[in-house]
Amino acid sequence: MKEYKIDIEIHQVGNHKKNDYRLFVSGSLILERPWNLPGGYSHQVVHLTCNLNKGENRVRIENLGGHLRLGKINIDDREIEHNDGQFIL
Repeated sequence: MKEYKIDIEIHQVGNHKKNDYRLFVSGSLILERPWNLPGGYSHQVVHLTCNLNKGENRVRIENLGGHLRLGKINIDDREIEHNDGQFIL
């Protein structure tokens, strides 16, 4: 395992008054929060520092209301390719 700095874009889809969500990294619940995007903004960026194994990892968002989706994921300040949050280190 190695420590990585992770930046995850979260985008709102549609117009919802409630956008609560949970964020999981490699199966572990990392964050649970209510969230509403202020007018004029397109997304939010969550900044994390966590330990990840080499190989396959996954970032997953669980919508508790509204509809949010993952955008770009950066690891150690480099954008990585991911397929619906799944990526390989």
